[in-house]
Amino acid sequence: MAILGPEGVHQITRIAPVHLEMRQVYVEAVVARHLGLHDGQVVQATAAVRQDQLKLVLNEHVFDMPLFPYIKEGDVAQLRAHLLPSGQWSLQLLHTGGFAGHDPLTATATPSRLNTLLLQPGGFANWLSLLRPGVLDALLPSPNAQSLLDSFNAQRLSMASLQPQALKRWVLKHTKTAEASLAEGQPVEDDPKALLRLLMNARANEEAQESMASHDTLQHALDELEGAQVQAAQDLQKGHLNVSLVIPFRDADPVEMQFERQGNKPGQPPNPMVVNIHTHSRHLGEVWLKTIIRGDAQVDLTMWAVKEEVASLARFNASELTYELESAGLVMGSFQVFHARRPDSQPVRENVNHGALVDTRA
Repeated sequence: MAILGPEGVHQITRIAPVHLEMRQVYVEAVVARHLGLHDGQVVQATAAVRQDQLKLVLNEHVFDMPLFPYIKEGDVAQLRAHLLPSGQWSLQLLHTGGFAGHDPLTATATPSRLNTLLLQPGGFANWLSLLRPGVLDALLPSPNAQSLLDSFNAQRLSMASLQPQALKRWVLKHTKTAEASLAEGQPVEDDPKALLRLLMNARANEEAQESMASHDTLQHALDELEGAQVQAAQDLQKGHLNVSLVIPFRDADPVEMQFERQGNKPGQPPNPMVVNIHTHSRHLGEVWLKTIIRGDAQVDLTMWAVKEEVASLARFNASELTYELESAGLVMGSFQVFHARRPDSQPVRENVNHGALVDTRA
């Protein structure tokens, strides 16, 4: 190989850079809404043969994607959803799981806890079921664990005597993870995750011979809590607010609450704060409440109730609610009540095995 001086370096042929082929498929907006996609979401699809051709199947939707021969029937592919400026969506291939027909002697990487939580379906189905009256009491391994039950009950609020400041303190305390407090050298009080782990350890030490269903419910509830925190941290890095939590009550069914706000963009008005509340009450039935707070004062409320008498009662008390908001310095922009399920709510269905692909939410 000849050594070239500075004047001869330009004669060397430049090596073309290696480009990574970004395999992606485009999705119409109607299909994206049906799949429940949101920008940046990671979904899983399964490779299956349809009409003698290998396709990707995502929640009963079939897509073409040039993956052969890198993927085979039965493989699971992970894709990231992107909302394009044109309003169309794209699903970009990230990587695949264990390939069908792979060499069994080849070592495969074990999914990390973080990767598992990133694919955790949203919602708190298992945690909500545990917080219903009497459920946690039945899971205590022995009378010696009464202190553990007292710790769980200490986390509960009272619906009958609920005050705004008490609710505010509870929410603020539970929006910061125990891990973050420990990293800052702050003391950590009992939080739901720590109490769940203590309960699981107490049951394991007792070596009770109960069914695996109870253990699975506890583990899945823990996954739901940690998955929600991981999702909140991921959205916060993108400039968005997305905090989901469950408020337990001593005298009422638990309430699921979500705070969300999209990040502001230069030159555009600030995005409003949206507060979503959902409960499946034994007395009121299933109820959803969506509150949009614009600026510092205007409030728009939308309510959905499955029971007709609950919707009628809400309409009847609309004027009293307006008065209460005005007393707090807020202005009621609109208040709509619908006797129906919330349109974008997921239908009630039976529990499936943990890890099964039942929808596109991760």
